[in-house]
Amino acid sequence: MACNANEPSMKRINALEKQLGVIENKYEKTEVVFNKLVEECAEFDNFLRENNTPKPEMQLLRAYLQQYEDERAVITQGIEYSYSQIKDLKDDFSDGLYDDVQREEYLKSEEKAVKKLEAKLDYFLDRFEKQNEFIKSVEKQ
Repeated sequence: MACNANEPSMKRINALEKQLGVIENKYEKTEVVFNKLVEECAEFDNFLRENNTPKPEMQLLRAYLQQYEDERAVITQGIEYSYSQIKDLKDDFSDGLYDDVQREEYLKSEEKAVKKLEAKLDYFLDRFEKQNEFIKSVEKQ
């Protein structure tokens, strides 16, 4: 049985596509904030060294930056892979290749993958915003 665009499975696929668009925007925002923090971190580190005023919080900032650097490729590959999976599911569902149980299994799997991607980006955005606030507060002192 082929699926039409109003069928619940197809609606979920369309919702996943929209969610991936939101995730791509979050990724782009994360990249901008990350690059800004890398630059500020280097400048701030030099300032603290020159004034002999080390800040333990800088270790945390560097740890978050390194953690994100380590995850960047995984995140971009995850976004690309999810887009590919969703396209394949849409085509396969339209062609009626799976029964209801299989459709549900594949949809749940992809929804889980998309939520995981979004959670990673939310984690980094939250940490970066907090670290940015820390840098601003120290600069004001």
